[in-house]
Amino acid sequence: MRVACTKLYSHVHFLRTVLVVMLFSACKPDSNTKDADQNETESTGVDALTGNESSPDMHWVTISSGEFVFGSSEDTPCRGAIAEMQFNVRLTRSFVMAESEVTQAQWEALDFPNPSKDVGEDKPVTFVDFYEALAWCNKLSRLEGLEPCYNLSSCENAVGTGCGPDEKWEGGCSDQTKNFTCKGNIHNYSDYYACPGYRLPTTAEWEYAAKAGTTGHTYNGDVHYVPLGYCEEEPALEDIAWYCNNSDDHVHPVKQKQPNPWGLYDTLGNVYEFTDYYTMGGSQSESNSVSTITDPTGNSTGTTIELRGGTFDKTGCYIRPARPLFDSPYRRLYNTGFRPVRTLF
Repeated sequence: MRVACTKLYSHVHFLRTVLVVMLFSACKPDSNTKDADQNETESTGVDALTGNESSPDMHWVTISSGEFVFGSSEDTPCRGAIAEMQFNVRLTRSFVMAESEVTQAQWEALDFPNPSKDVGEDKPVTFVDFYEALAWCNKLSRLEGLEPCYNLSSCENAVGTGCGPDEKWEGGCSDQTKNFTCKGNIHNYSDYYACPGYRLPTTAEWEYAAKAGTTGHTYNGDVHYVPLGYCEEEPALEDIAWYCNNSDDHVHPVKQKQPNPWGLYDTLGNVYEFTDYYTMGGSQSESNSVSTITDPTGNSTGTTIELRGGTFDKTGCYIRPARPLFDSPYRRLYNTGFRPVRTLF
């Protein structure tokens, strides 16, 4: 009986030891596991650092927080009545913004293939889609040790795929099954302004930066009405923007025209710039009930994004800070690039 009890005790002791080890292992943090917030921002490959990247030669302009009147007055030529509705916006966080659109040299520095139609290292990178711009922003964040702003785990296809050389024309390339495309909410922060990394500006930030405290049609004066598709000289634009009258119908190197009062180049003309979906998706309905909208973000997902600034081939009266163009996030265009920002804390 004593032997039996001894054996029974040994078995119980062994089982208890195993149970303790199992419980300890289940509770012990795994060095290879990150918390939920970190999992959301884990690199999916497209924005992972490979070791081939080099720091892009970027110059940043500080944009101080403040208030401004979004949109344009009803007598503005070529005005979009709904898209350019006027109301007050307050931005509570200062930010830095690239002084020009991302150039082809800066794009390639992060080990992305250059898809641009009009090639030149100092020209804006073009023929990238919205999601590819986000991948570039994430890579820059990782390179500088900052938390990325976008979760690209839902993205399909490789950056730069889906479009052949014959498709680099005005209609662009928008094959969603072949282009680099993402699904659902790709934002790691519901409050875009709270992200510490690099990102695309909201439309409110972009317009605030482009207007730079001025109240005219442009920061160099007013423009006059010309029907879309026609081209006449706009004296207010000649020194500050590449547009239909002076561009010779092609993209130009950045920083060849006079900057705005903040020190930002090419906010008007040359190429369109992506903004983060469109801020006014929720703000227009709010404008009737509040006097000032604070830090608007608009939709967090969708099939529509907003482009700003006008292009080298557009009629002059459309080259204004308040004038938007709506498009698909997976479309690549020969006249569209981007300009990143980062919130200052």
